[in-house]
Amino acid sequence: MELKVEPLQPNELDEWTNVFWDSFEPVEVDMIVPMIYPMGLTPEVFEQLRQRTLITSGGELSLRCFVAKDVANGEIVGISQWRVETDPITSQAEFDKRLENMIAKRIGANPVDGANSLLGAAFIEAAFRCEYEETGGKPYVMLQLLATKPGYGRNGVGSLLLRYGFAKYDSLQLPTYLDAGVNGMPLYKKHGFTVTRVFPFDARNYGGRSEGKHWCMIRPPQTNATDP
Repeated sequence: MELKVEPLQPNELDEWTNVFWDSFEPVEVDMIVPMIYPMGLTPEVFEQLRQRTLITSGGELSLRCFVAKDVANGEIVGISQWRVETDPITSQAEFDKRLENMIAKRIGANPVDGANSLLGAAFIEAAFRCEYEETGGKPYVMLQLLATKPGYGRNGVGSLLLRYGFAKYDSLQLPTYLDAGVNGMPLYKKHGFTVTRVFPFDARNYGGRSEGKHWCMIRPPQTNATDP
């Protein structure tokens, strides 16, 4: 299979959202998002996930979100989203303020009917706290999302997206942080990330169907960078 990576275009956001859901929904991958939305990908859930991508990309879809495509048919088979944090949190008060704002934006005052908002808010807080603690108040790159469409695993999709991101951001000479799920952790290890701690969260405590196990991982700054 011949693959290529391109910046996400606004008219591809629906396809991006479907790849995101299809990648994270299976029980065996033990991801949190399907536990927040146990009713499945309803039109309301689809729209909330779509809006979440717009919010978390800061309106910079084509600068922070990338898609791997099958050259033969143009189909999106993998997605990645990155963030460069040049203004890291340095105090508990600042952490609390940003967390409150983040939960409000991602969950909103009017959550989707049937959504487990308690689980969603608890996971956001746990993930954000780990990010804050593991990056130590210094600038860093964040890999927010990496997903491969079901049926396209073991075709190098994830590795290609990682290499593309590394080529784009390694010149900053910053560490890269992520929280990895069960499927992604071996791939990240292969590409230079090391586990710094087990993610301290159990979704079953908030009504989730499983633990939702994750690991905090960091890749050290790189001195050799190439263009994507």
